[in-house]
Amino acid sequence: MLKRVSIAVLAGAIFVGPAFAGGLNEQKANMRFESVAPALTELDANFVRDGKPVTVELVRQVEIGAAQEQVASLLGQPVQAAKRGNTPVWDYNLKFTTARDGEIVCQYKVLFDKTQKVDETVWRRPQCRDLMTGRG
Repeated sequence: MLKRVSIAVLAGAIFVGPAFAGGLNEQKANMRFESVAPALTELDANFVRDGKPVTVELVRQVEIGAAQEQVASLLGQPVQAAKRGNTPVWDYNLKFTTARDGEIVCQYKVLFDKTQKVDETVWRRPQCRDLMTGRG
């Protein structure tokens, strides 16, 4: 029986011993590690999104019933213009500067009705919507 215990203890020491032998799984802040973050040059233009710099006050001027010309005058030309049925939909990438986040790029849709007037506006991110409503 003593031989069985000794063999079991010895086997355990072989497999477990190195884990406690000083050096495994330590954390050392002063050790040098290579960066794992991808360089921006590795990201293509479709990945990196930039936007037209605007202010909250400027975007708040886009109101229901505004004409396409008014929207273009305020925000410039959209990055994409499409149709929803027979009505236009304009997509914008807008960049805001905020005290809390620094810069935030927001995707914004302006949907028009049959008379080419603003029918609805939609934000992709709730943070962007909150900027407009004063909750952000």
